Order: sequence, then structure tokens, then C-alpha cells
Amino acid sequence: MVDDVDGLITREMRACIGTTTPALELPEEIGATEVRRFIDLIGETNPLYRDQEYAKSLGHQRRVVPPMLVVQLFRRLDDAEGDTRRSTDWPGLTLPENYTNTRNAGHEFTWLRPVYVGDRLTLQSRLTDMYVRRGRRGVPVIYLVRETEIRNQNGEAVVRQTSTTARLPEAAVGEG
Repeated sequence: MVDDVDGLITREMRACIGTTTPALELPEEIGATEVRRFIDLIGETNPLYRDQEYAKSLGHQRRVVPPMLVVQLFRRLDDAEGDTRRSTDWPGLTLPENYTNTRNAGHEFTWLRPVYVGDRLTLQSRLTDMYVRRGRRGVPVIYLVRETEIRNQNGEAVVRQTSTTARLPEAAVGEG
């Protein structure tokens, strides 16, 4: 792994490693209707997500929320201007001016405990690394790595996610 290509990552950029975002809270608890719509949409038939008594018979507190719905719920958060919050624009991090093209470079999830209908969730992210690699056509790409933790209303971690985002110079978009 190349940490720096021709000084692309500055000392000021590296100073952002280890910083965290403010905690973002979902505006309401996860509702049964929301879960039902999601599982109907994806064709999920597992009674764990549909039947309260079945979930309790397996030792759960209530109906379980499908894991990928938990992650998708946070895509709805908007900031004061109504723009979707993007963790690819890290607070305080100034990338080189032309590095405006963003690509998903991978996610890893660790599911720590079930999320239940009625839970209230918060999310907080920490920038853990950044590095540069040359792309297929020799263009330097900046990679930002963040760890995100989602917690329930009791402060218990329910999901840990590691995400890598690639930032490319706008001119490189058409270059493939």
C-alpha cells in the first residue's frame, strides 16, 4: 500500500484521522409498518421479521429488524439544507480541489446484537485511515476508511461497519 503519492495527502489531511462525526439519531423508533414494507419489498418470508410470538419463542424481546434495513435507515437523514448526509465528505477534511468524484470501495459489517421493532438508533463514525494508490490508468486515488458504530437506545452497539471510499480527480471519471 502506498501512503502518499507525490505528497497528495498533506499533514493537515492526516490530522483528521481519528476524528469522529457528531452522533446522528434516527428521528423516530423503528416501526412495524416500516419493517413490513421492507420485507414485502425484498420478498423476505422469515417469520422472525413478521411474527412477534415466533420471535419471542426464539428468545428475542420482540420482532427482529432485518439487518440490512438497519443500515439503510440512516440513508434518510438530512441536514438543515435538505441534502442527504454523506460520510464521504468528512468534517474538517479538505481534499485536493479536483478530487470531487466519489466511489464506494467496500463495506464490512459486524452484527453485534439484534435490533428490534421499537428501537431507537444512533450512528457515529470515525475516520481511521487514508491512503493513496494509483488506479488502473495510473491516476492517484485517495482512499478514506471509516468505522461506524450503530447503537440502540440503551447505548449498546448493534452494528460495526468499516467502509472505504475512493475519491478520484474529476478528470479521471471518463478515463475509467
